[in-house]
Amino acid sequence: MSSETTAMPAAGDEAIETAALWCIALSEGALSESEWAEFEAWLARPGHADLFQKATAVWQNSGAVADWPQVIALRTKALTQFRKANQRRWLPAPSRLTSISGLAAALLLAITLALFWHLDRPSEYETGIGERQVAVLDDGSRVSLDAVTVMNVRMKDETRQVELVGGRAKFDVAKDPLRPFTVAAGDKLVVAVGTSFSVELIDGEVRVILYEGQVEVRDRSDTARSAAAAAQRLLMRPGSEFVDSVGSAKPARIIRPDLTQSLSWEQGLINFDGEPLASAVERMNRYSTKQIRLSDPALGEIPVDGMFRAGDVDAFVEGIAALHPLRPKNVGGEIILERR
Repeated sequence: MSSETTAMPAAGDEAIETAALWCIALSEGALSESEWAEFEAWLARPGHADLFQKATAVWQNSGAVADWPQVIALRTKALTQFRKANQRRWLPAPSRLTSISGLAAALLLAITLALFWHLDRPSEYETGIGERQVAVLDDGSRVSLDAVTVMNVRMKDETRQVELVGGRAKFDVAKDPLRPFTVAAGDKLVVAVGTSFSVELIDGEVRVILYEGQVEVRDRSDTARSAAAAAQRLLMRPGSEFVDSVGSAKPARIIRPDLTQSLSWEQGLINFDGEPLASAVERMNRYSTKQIRLSDPALGEIPVDGMFRAGDVDAFVEGIAALHPLRPKNVGGEIILERR
């Protein structure tokens, strides 16, 4: 193996640290001709130009975290250590790396990693009880968030990544064939390009309704490109709903929902068509601080039909008690549904 091959940069801490050290060196003053040659040789190696660009961005444009006391202290300490180790003319990279104390390198690396982490944090969208929100993402995609929903978004050059942590969201995805739009929910990953669909986490299930276009549903852990892996993925058709229990070996179900009624929540109405009581209660609880509880988990299997105004838990409870052998009991600000 040639020396050039063995000298190729690792994609780990050492490469990040070296990139950060070059940033400090350049910010401290002009390089000599030999130092420039060494810097350009380092920069020409695979992956180094991109790494240096990112390191420069976080070092020079760290305004978002520049006022963090720990960042101010670390940056000051790192620069002080660097200057002490380089009282003579700034040395070429190999000599420099050995001359800088381990403390300075560690401090510098800590700063760089902290800034990388800050700039790479996802954008978080969150709604509270009874709150709905419409968000327009950086790519132009429109997202409608139901109440009590948490969603993280990362927009990258190659992909558009969304994680639905909880609740429900409807996505109208801006077309961009070169950047797939993915939504992770539970143990499933929904992959789309430009389409309209909703994803919901409810009562231990992942539910995906496709309104327009095409989406593929796969296991979140599915990264293989084999034919066997592809065979396990599901290509949904418009007008269908995918229902799967999170972490269960039970096969997923495909049903045909009423698409108009499935969107009634955007108008403040909640429709149930044979919905298990457990799921119905979870949905109603998204809209009211007066929470409903079931005295017995077995009650959760009772089917629920009807349309209710979001937040009107009293009407919901009265309707359920009128149709089923259940009675409500007010306990500590909650409504407990129990058998009569």
